[in-house]
Amino acid sequence: MKVLTIALGLFLLAPSLALGVNDGFYCGQRIVSVGDRIWEVARKCPEPFWTESYDRPLAADRHGRLLGLARVEVWALNFGANHFMRRLEFINGRLSRVRDLGYGVDYEPGSRRCGPHELTQAGKTTAEVFARCGLPDYSYEIPSAQHYGYFGGSAYRQGEHHVWTYEFGPRRQPRELLFVEGRLQRMSIP
Repeated sequence: MKVLTIALGLFLLAPSLALGVNDGFYCGQRIVSVGDRIWEVARKCPEPFWTESYDRPLAADRHGRLLGLARVEVWALNFGANHFMRRLEFINGRLSRVRDLGYGVDYEPGSRRCGPHELTQAGKTTAEVFARCGLPDYSYEIPSAQHYGYFGGSAYRQGEHHVWTYEFGPRRQPRELLFVEGRLQRMSIP
């Protein structure tokens, strides 16, 4: 009986083991795989609650001049509070990477505000922070032509840089979040 239980468990897990996190996943009843075109994924999955796009350098010559750019589009999908959100990265219109984010939400992503403590727990990507805390009160982009710079006393790396500021009223200090290519690099009190 124990062998039968283990065999049944492996049989049920086989589809998820065959599709690693970076290879693909089920979007409802349909499989989405790395290499799929963006329009194919759009037909299989719900509409993303978060999108962002940027250009990523492909290569540079020995003088630092860019030799080409790739267009990166990122989608975030919410499947509810009992499932992980997914981050889909497309390069030049083809799915190149699928990553799990934190657990999803049961409400409309971005429809709620959060306090300072919840903000520190919201997640490590723009999509996760937006889903749990809504849009920031202020935001701006730091030109990506700057290879190195300083934010709150720390050096940051090259890539798309966005700074989001959340205010929490007159008695609480605001928080600034620095995102590089959609990933949280630093949270600080200005």
